[in-house]
Amino acid sequence: MKQMTFISIFLFCTVLTTHAATISPASFCLEKFDIGMNMDLGIDFVMSDVTNKGPIDLNVRKPLQSKILKGYLAIPEANWFYFLNPQIVPGKDGSAKARMFLKVPNKEKYLNQHWVVHVTAKPPKVGMFAMELVGIYMIETRSSDTIKGRPYGPIGVVPSRIHLTKVVPQKNKTARFVIYNNDTKSHTYKISAKTYDQSFYNRLQISQAPGFEWIKDKSWVKIEKKAVTVDAGQKKETHLLVNIPKGVEYNNEGWEAIIMVESTQNGGPAGFTRLLISN
Repeated sequence: MKQMTFISIFLFCTVLTTHAATISPASFCLEKFDIGMNMDLGIDFVMSDVTNKGPIDLNVRKPLQSKILKGYLAIPEANWFYFLNPQIVPGKDGSAKARMFLKVPNKEKYLNQHWVVHVTAKPPKVGMFAMELVGIYMIETRSSDTIKGRPYGPIGVVPSRIHLTKVVPQKNKTARFVIYNNDTKSHTYKISAKTYDQSFYNRLQISQAPGFEWIKDKSWVKIEKKAVTVDAGQKKETHLLVNIPKGVEYNNEGWEAIIMVESTQNGGPAGFTRLLISN
């Protein structure tokens, strides 16, 4: 069984009751989930401070692409993310929980994926009000640069994780990745290195890999071509270069940057690979 890692971001959703109902975790990112696995995630969907009695249905949904973080896709099938008991009943303390499970078919095309799934819960009405609470869960499947076919989705970035090790300050280290255009039309993709604000109260965004910190200066990463055109049904290899200055240090396992690949067409597909850098 391959290693899996969780990043949990605890956000709070409220519903209009005398006391604010909450769910946790309201968001997390699960990394390195392998194809062919069907397992208990070891995480409960917990609803707290529910003041009204009655059962609560947990509904798993594929979100609209317009509601998804850039670089992610909706999970191919909502029923891959599931609960053994999708209906919960709050106890006297106003809380209830259900264990989360995930399965991914054993198909190579599902490697190198970044997916999102939504879980909605609606407490019983209070007067005229009933508001859904939504858990937003990111799933990243195992990275592999040896796939034989094409990855799932309108765009593929392979591998989905690049880990450069033994990086020596002031010496160039290079890496390659492949962009797959699985759309029915040609796309020009702009490629850029990105990092994200770590504020707890910011809107949902791409999280760091566990143990890594955002790279201090994105200029340490040089993209070979900042724009690449790929015809429909084709793929194109591109490269990047990392050069870390002397005297800079990281606290844990290394630095990270997100290499975002996004179509220049309005509403066009986007994907990314995680670039991890260690000495």
